[in-house]
Amino acid sequence: MARQIALALQGGGAHGAFTWGVLEGLLAEMADGRVELAGISGASAGALNATALAYGMRQGAELPGPATARTKRMAQSARSKIEHLWSTIAQAAFWGGNPFVVTIGLAPGWNIDETPAARLADMAAASLVSPDVGIGNYLSTVMREVFPALPAILAKPEKGVPRVMVAATDIEECRRQLFVDGAVSPDALKASACVPTFQPVAIAGSSYWDGGYMGNPPLTPLVDHMRKVGCDDLVLVTLSPLHRDGVPRSHRQILDRLSEITFSASLVHEVNAVETLNRLIDAGQVAADSGLRRVNLHRIHADEALADLGIYSKDAPAWDFLIHLRDLGRETFGRLWPQIAPCLGQRSSWDTRAICDHVLAR
Repeated sequence: MARQIALALQGGGAHGAFTWGVLEGLLAEMADGRVELAGISGASAGALNATALAYGMRQGAELPGPATARTKRMAQSARSKIEHLWSTIAQAAFWGGNPFVVTIGLAPGWNIDETPAARLADMAAASLVSPDVGIGNYLSTVMREVFPALPAILAKPEKGVPRVMVAATDIEECRRQLFVDGAVSPDALKASACVPTFQPVAIAGSSYWDGGYMGNPPLTPLVDHMRKVGCDDLVLVTLSPLHRDGVPRSHRQILDRLSEITFSASLVHEVNAVETLNRLIDAGQVAADSGLRRVNLHRIHADEALADLGIYSKDAPAWDFLIHLRDLGRETFGRLWPQIAPCLGQRSSWDTRAICDHVLAR
């Protein structure tokens, strides 16, 4: 019997191709009838991956064939759509003249933080001039070629297709805006991936920046959905390293770590909230008829490997680099999933003590 899980996908620019590899592993589990996807949330690149997965699954559900092979068709269609997403991003970045795309192919270990292109970007940022590089510039092309039927196709209810939640940050109201299923439009995806160095995306009179500032990825609304459908397991795919040895000293190192902490802050707070409720449930302090359920937390990550890539590789969606990240995601899934799978429906496999609240008292 398939085990129901929910997915939360973090943003991280081109590093989102790591999630591509992880999703291939999960889709293979789904095709073999071992897991079902109840819901999926994401911000920025995580939102793109989430949308590609659900979009492909809906397309696969409509393909002809025997009912017994429906799930396999959905999984294969989703896999093809995610690959289409990243190949289109790579192509659009190359033809768009992104200098990081060429630079990263020459850099040992894929780290381009000390290249002339990175220094030029630093100078432009310091003078408040927006550099005309980055994944955000290519999203219009990606929307046209990869998601031509948004939002209509996500508005169609389809058995076995997860609910999709995309986060953006409302600039004026300092709040998280969620776009769910049929509200996930091309503009919503652009908003979710809009870093402040680009013009905000306007939707229905509100202006938005990257969803990662307020939910990277958003957990609370996904957990609410899980409780409604009876799903107990939440799998997070993260890209920003939570742990990094040593205190940064140089200007670049400080900015890099500050960026990582900023984009992980909402995740840490929401994990704290989930774990606080878990402790109350485990202690029998929550009424049985409250409707609240324990949420088992699982995490797939490659913190050390992704940290070694530096900050500017996130803006370098060269095809060879994306393939490297996809393969890293495949390898990581193959290594971690055997530890996670036996825990599904039973307990958390992620020990969150390192990031949950610590209290020092005299």
